[in-house]
Amino acid sequence: MKTPLLLFLIFLASMANAQQSIRGIISDAVTQEPLSGATVILDGKMDGNGGLTDENGLFELKDIPPGRHFIRITFLGYEPTETESFLHQSSKETYLQIELSPGSIQGSEVVVTANKNAFEPLNELSAVSTRSFTSEETERIPAGINDPGRVVLSYPGVTIGADDNENQIVVRGNSPVGILWRLEGIDIPNPNHFAVIGSSGGGITVFSAQLLAKSDFNTGGFAAEYGNALSGAFDIHFRPGNFYKREHRVKIGLLGLDFATEGPIKNERSSYLINYRYSTLGLLSAMGFNFVGERVTNEFQDLSFNLTFNSKNQKSVTTFFGLGGLSEENYQPVENPEERDLGIANHSEDRVRPANMAAIGLTNTYRINRRGYLKTVVALMGSDIKVMNDTLSLSNERYRYETQQYIDKRVATSFTLNQKLTESFLFKSGLILNYISFDFLKEKTARNNISDINELQTEVAVSGAGQTSTFQHYSQFSFLKNRWRINGGYHLLRLGLNGKGSLEPRASIQFTPVANQKLSLSYGIHSQIPPMMNYFYQAEGGELVNNDLDLMKARHVVLAYHLYTKNRMRFSLEAYHQRLRNIPTSPDEDSNYWMLNSGGNYPEFAVISEGKGENKGVDLALEKTFSNSYYFLLNASVFDAKYTMPDGRTFNSRFNSRYSSTLTLGKEFYFKKGRILQIGGRYLYKGGFRYTPPIISETIEKGYYVNDLERTYSGQVPPYQRMDGRISYSYNGSKVSGKINLDIQNVLNRQNPSSIGFNFNTQQTYLLYRGAGFTPVLSFQWDF
Repeated sequence: MKTPLLLFLIFLASMANAQQSIRGIISDAVTQEPLSGATVILDGKMDGNGGLTDENGLFELKDIPPGRHFIRITFLGYEPTETESFLHQSSKETYLQIELSPGSIQGSEVVVTANKNAFEPLNELSAVSTRSFTSEETERIPAGINDPGRVVLSYPGVTIGADDNENQIVVRGNSPVGILWRLEGIDIPNPNHFAVIGSSGGGITVFSAQLLAKSDFNTGGFAAEYGNALSGAFDIHFRPGNFYKREHRVKIGLLGLDFATEGPIKNERSSYLINYRYSTLGLLSAMGFNFVGERVTNEFQDLSFNLTFNSKNQKSVTTFFGLGGLSEENYQPVENPEERDLGIANHSEDRVRPANMAAIGLTNTYRINRRGYLKTVVALMGSDIKVMNDTLSLSNERYRYETQQYIDKRVATSFTLNQKLTESFLFKSGLILNYISFDFLKEKTARNNISDINELQTEVAVSGAGQTSTFQHYSQFSFLKNRWRINGGYHLLRLGLNGKGSLEPRASIQFTPVANQKLSLSYGIHSQIPPMMNYFYQAEGGELVNNDLDLMKARHVVLAYHLYTKNRMRFSLEAYHQRLRNIPTSPDEDSNYWMLNSGGNYPEFAVISEGKGENKGVDLALEKTFSNSYYFLLNASVFDAKYTMPDGRTFNSRFNSRYSSTLTLGKEFYFKKGRILQIGGRYLYKGGFRYTPPIISETIEKGYYVNDLERTYSGQVPPYQRMDGRISYSYNGSKVSGKINLDIQNVLNRQNPSSIGFNFNTQQTYLLYRGAGFTPVLSFQWDF
């Protein structure tokens, strides 16, 4: 009886309203210099809810009623800026970090090149293919469940991999292997629970939305500071905790339990922000609710924190940050041996996949003068991913047919110097160093017949342990004059393991013919180190035949046009061309292996760095940021992704679905006392997943699936379609505010095929389905 009474008392407390402050800091986007005297206006209305920043760039808007708001900032010499709209609560202060971009200077006259708004990237030097996102956006995107990896599926050029349950992010027809995850200036290991070896994806990211500050997602044409990536880059930042008062959040839902707390360490100078999550999926699976899939159980937990310390003289900011996650996924066999279909492998397989990662670091941002800063980051990181696969006979005799281990430990340092040399000329340079300790192992015993564990073939092994390093250096400049911005620079990447390196030029030019339009052209060479287990395949006798692989490379050319309207809308058109080379591929004429056809893992045979590829396409997007109680994002992409073998044969890549489109929208209804009802939906529609048809006669004869290499990835399953939904109710009280959220993935319970299989009993192909069906995620949240 105590729990219902407690919930009832909390509900009663929510009936009364309170008003909290909106606080923040305004700074120069280039130099991080706090801007004193900037004008801050609430909701764009000059009705008394506004003011000026103080000598430290700080502002406070007091007694603001709960509800959705935005801030407009103006300052002489800078582009007017409007924040993304945000939900302000009665029991929780809102803290904003806002950066202003310099306008073009012509003598003493300021020419505003564009009205910077919520669409624009946080990084000033990301001229194309980049969009920022906020913590609030990760909460309101239907089925986003506070996960950046799922939110970006609403963005142009981004599609989902073959499994709805995984964050396998496909960008412009590229493999998920090509994604970079960066946190506070440091490249981090795959930050996903249930991570896939050799990939950037997994089940759900370790990141907690409670810690996220405004961050960027890049889909091509990266600025010079981003390296070791071919297709996309997340640039994640953590926000500080509240410097003035203690605040807490409790969230209980089908996905798990979530606890967050923040507040001052020393009032106005330092703060803490901590979040812990514990998954309840394992408990639900034990009760018969399988949200991930039939006979699949999983559980995870993670911890994130950020401690922020401002110096007395306001010249430096030091943070101590960290995140870590533990997860394990178990694919279980059909329990009753008599019910197992011997023609379907997973009916008799028991697969366990633990995946753990952690990163902890220290940053210091020191303002050298009013024109620049030096940022230093030191971090310790680690990743431990395992695969343990058993097969069971009809008498439940167990045999281990696959063991994998991927241990990667790193000490990383990063140095960034950002200096405005003149009012029109910016210079930025940096180093990223990694010392890596690794231990890799793969042992796999193949069998001729999936129903007989005694029909064995030769064991194949990947093994390697030791230390190596990576070195990255970049320099870039930006010249702003009138309506033109010119960016140029280079990125240098070197792998100590075999001495391979790459010097990569980057350049972009942006023209603003009128204040609401931008035309941009970007060119760059980008390289990436193949997942390191690629280097440790052992041929007969233990020889490492793949240890001399080159860095994979891609040339990106992007032409972009953006049109902004007065009602907070943006139309975008981006045409791109990517030419890939040095991709690991098989020298065997009887194999069409090309490493980037995989979403992860690595080859179990000798490969050479002679594969090529070509991606080209157009992304269209029409977006309205949240205003007048609604938002939407409509995008459509058409593309072609091919790869070429060393002998000149060309095939579709695995991810060449040819087209994709997404419609995401949401609407809010406002009631008294700051209560809000939010509804939203997202519809995903893309070309079907690719597969290689079998040679039926040889498949039957040999007892395993035999690919028809002449038709590599020529097959395509029916188009992928999925509708997601969201309903959320927010309430505000004097001491407690909260939300009731219901996110539904796959509202229509549509089963999307991902590939085909072959049933040896019926001697026919059949569609394989890997995604989840109707998946509701209900949660209750209290802030106090």
